[in-house]
Amino acid sequence: MEKPPILIENWSVVESVSASEWCALEPGRRLTGYVYTHAELPRGLIYTSAIVRIDEASGLVETRNNLYQLGHRNDEYEHWLRAKDHPRAA
Repeated sequence: MEKPPILIENWSVVESVSASEWCALEPGRRLTGYVYTHAELPRGLIYTSAIVRIDEASGLVETRNNLYQLGHRNDEYEHWLRAKDHPRAA
């Protein structure tokens, strides 16, 4: 992962740009979230290209085009993940 990381905030994971259902963080999926300070990306909500590699220990996600540093996860997505992993606790 040699690309400079781009901070993505309020992020979640979806199957594709046209499918808004949440998915687990895994290769082939796409991140969606907010980027504010990158000169080459539009300010605000983005959908990334497909995820290629994930380094959970460092919070880095590489897509076909960029490397993202995961910031704060979307609260509703966080709740969905917890419910998915522990259905009785949700």
